[in-house]
Amino acid sequence: MKALIILIDGGDPAYFEASSTPNLDRIEREGARFTVSCQMPSVTNVNNVSMICGAPPAAHGITANYFLNPNTGEEVYMESGDFVLAPTLMETGRAAGRKTAVLASKQKLCDMIGKGAGTVVTAEDPPEWLTRIAGPKEEIYSGAVNLWLLRAARAILEEEKPDLLYVTTTDYLQHKYGPEHAEAQEHHTALDVEVGNLVDSWLSAHRDGTIFVTADHGMLDKTRALDPGVILRNRGLAAEAVPIIKDRYVVHHGNQGGAAYVHLENRETIAEAVAILKAHTGIDDALTRQEAAARFELMPERVGDIMVLADSVTVFGVMEEPEREVRLRSHGSAHESVVPLWALNAPGFAPGSAPRHFECVRYVMERL
Repeated sequence: MKALIILIDGGDPAYFEASSTPNLDRIEREGARFTVSCQMPSVTNVNNVSMICGAPPAAHGITANYFLNPNTGEEVYMESGDFVLAPTLMETGRAAGRKTAVLASKQKLCDMIGKGAGTVVTAEDPPEWLTRIAGPKEEIYSGAVNLWLLRAARAILEEEKPDLLYVTTTDYLQHKYGPEHAEAQEHHTALDVEVGNLVDSWLSAHRDGTIFVTADHGMLDKTRALDPGVILRNRGLAAEAVPIIKDRYVVHHGNQGGAAYVHLENRETIAEAVAILKAHTGIDDALTRQEAAARFELMPERVGDIMVLADSVTVFGVMEEPEREVRLRSHGSAHESVVPLWALNAPGFAPGSAPRHFECVRYVMERL
């Protein structure tokens, strides 16, 4: 099997409904479009690795963008390929004799999703030969970087002819503009043009090659920020909250997102802490480590004592006060977990009863 997989970071369904996307519409007419769920928590690292492994975090181990190791107390960015514990599409493909390539707008993803790939390219540090074809390197905090990436993917396809090609963009524009804004609509229409060009090149190289286009998570406006650690400390419980969304791209979301892991100094206070958090305005749910692992198929060793989930207008961050007003767009909660999935030349593909986006990669891996 030969497969092209395009992941549009922050590609909430509302953006595609508001924008002109004739190429994606063509894929839907000639193939299919599904509405599926992403992997919770709805953040980039978790979902890109779930996609590239065709499996949930219980198998691959990536449970956040940022991780506090309860055994060492060390806080680290979950960016190293050493954290990934399941075989990737690229590793499986190379073992089956396939040529493989991965392109990512964000440098932080490359070590994880590029495991086993023959070619790995990031828009933040592209090779000189590729800039001669796709154009000069673009600023990571822009929409233009995604258009560059899709042009670069076409150049890689024409130069190296990979059998498996995975392309993942960045969501700066979605964090900045809602689907009702002209800037967002123009960007998604421009994305559609480049997706169409890449799809046409793919089908020229691989006449019946499989194509999947999806998103890693959605995106919503937020007006309230909470720090669950401060909330608990104000009630006499020693606790620290780590935002699951935290990464090096602070301009995107200010490290504020819709889910957090809470670590308690005294684990005997878990029941009390859960009750306090569940009763707080802006919090949809507070789950123990075991409950979170069971509900979302997470690896329990890499989850806090408590997983906190925000309502649709709330984010969690690290602050001095327990609560403040904010104006930003972000993700991480269950409210950003619905995403579109387009499929072309994928005979027999049908998501399951609780469909998730990474099922498309599992479909490919099972047919290599």
